[in-house]
Amino acid sequence: MQIGQPEWIAVITTMIVVLAAVFFHFEAMAALNRWTKRQPVVQRLDYHHRPTLLKVVFVLLMVHIIEIWWFGAAFWWLDGQPGLGEITGYDEMNFMEYVYLSATTYTTVGFGDLFVTGPMRFLAGTEALVGFLLITWSASFTYLVMVRTWGEGTDSPL
Repeated sequence: MQIGQPEWIAVITTMIVVLAAVFFHFEAMAALNRWTKRQPVVQRLDYHHRPTLLKVVFVLLMVHIIEIWWFGAAFWWLDGQPGLGEITGYDEMNFMEYVYLSATTYTTVGFGDLFVTGPMRFLAGTEALVGFLLITWSASFTYLVMVRTWGEGTDSPL
């Protein structure tokens, strides 16, 4: 079986968005890591460590939202190309519907109200894998920041 042009368009588009998302995620976490290393390590519970942790969580949330929008833009673009399938479930799709599809796919929720057919399915399946990986990467990083900012003294909550 030979891969035709529509399939290659879906594959190349998917790879571009995946590479952009992974590199962007890495660079954002590297910047957060450099920033958190400059924050004081505490040995007592009464230290106000919340700002550091909250900033890390909110920055990572924004990073995920940006990545979701990138995948949504890829769905929007691919849906406009002939021979790549379609997204069914709504009578009319606007850009926010593509972002919604991306969010449910990225987070692996997959409500099922929107259904992707054709070569575009490669983007959907890959986004679920990438989203799962990046979400767990963020969770692991947040845990490490918590350990670092809360310290390892006897009063540490960990």
